[in-house]
Amino acid sequence: NLKSAGTEKTKPLNFSYGDQTFSIAPEEINFTPNIDEATRQAYSFGRGGDWTHNIQSQIRCALNGRNVVLTAGYDENLLAEKLNEIAAQINRQPSNAYCYINADGSIGKVNGVIGYKLDTVAIAQSLKTPLETLDIPNNIELQPDEILPFVTTEDIANIDSIIGEYTTSYYPGARGDNIALAASYLNDRIVKTGWEFSFNDTVGERTYAAGYQTAGVIINGRTEDGVGGGVCQVSSTLYNAVLLAGLTPTVRTAHFFPSTYVAPGRDATVADGQIDFKFRNDLPHNVYLLSSAGSSSMTVFVLGTRADLNGAKIAIEQDGSTMTPSVYRVYYRDGQVVKEEFLHTDSYSEPVTDPPVTD
Repeated sequence: NLKSAGTEKTKPLNFSYGDQTFSIAPEEINFTPNIDEATRQAYSFGRGGDWTHNIQSQIRCALNGRNVVLTAGYDENLLAEKLNEIAAQINRQPSNAYCYINADGSIGKVNGVIGYKLDTVAIAQSLKTPLETLDIPNNIELQPDEILPFVTTEDIANIDSIIGEYTTSYYPGARGDNIALAASYLNDRIVKTGWEFSFNDTVGERTYAAGYQTAGVIINGRTEDGVGGGVCQVSSTLYNAVLLAGLTPTVRTAHFFPSTYVAPGRDATVADGQIDFKFRNDLPHNVYLLSSAGSSSMTVFVLGTRADLNGAKIAIEQDGSTMTPSVYRVYYRDGQVVKEEFLHTDSYSEPVTDPPVTD
């Protein structure tokens, strides 16, 4: 009879994923066969028309039988909750691969981890018809979507050495705190072959809300107090590390007057929404940035593939005066110059000072 048929077809939803199994019992989603509705369908057969039609229908039923569709209902919200509980045991956030520098200067690496996300909405939709028609499968194999980390194991596979590094110093205080904060945004950054790196896009706006403090900045040729003072030292340190790693500066602006923390011609000023420092990775392989900042100094490391420099060592040289320096990048191999690049000639001005007060 219909009741026994409904009982026979009522069974748990069983799921499997790898060596894990999950089950949702019928009562957990208020799964109920529509016995009364099926009974009404069966009883109404041969009773809904005129006398002749009813007799003909009853004869056909006696000879051929009658299919009565047994359906079921369930609580979609409860099913969604149970599927989310299963997903919580399967879902996993991806984790970036990353590099670090060992005490002996060698490069250490940690592989990336692929994430997983179960599409519970799609699963619920796929179960709608089987549940409503009591055609419940014996087992449902779950197939979560893979989520690749932003930095994969393959992205850092060829990185084997420090190909550029640069250190600058400063005094502790608000300016040093600003430098340390901005430097933290440069740490663990991959720059793939062909990518252009933007300092402003990476570090973000220098505001009080972002944690920056008031310190000295250069505005219209004068040194004044402003939020985020000191961040230009971070962009300048990065600029020098980039040059020494053989990367390609694409946007770089000198300060109004020479800086104290780098040689003339080797600074790179930045300003929110106005002046950026950018570089492009034209090397055959990806590079990876690490930065560290203490109470009185910061360092930017560029990790990459040593073979990309063809055995050359890079030096930054300049000539001209302090106010109009010309800067060159020189590649040496076995003590001999194998390549020389002219980078730029800067033209600095004297700091603007207010006229002396007179009586």
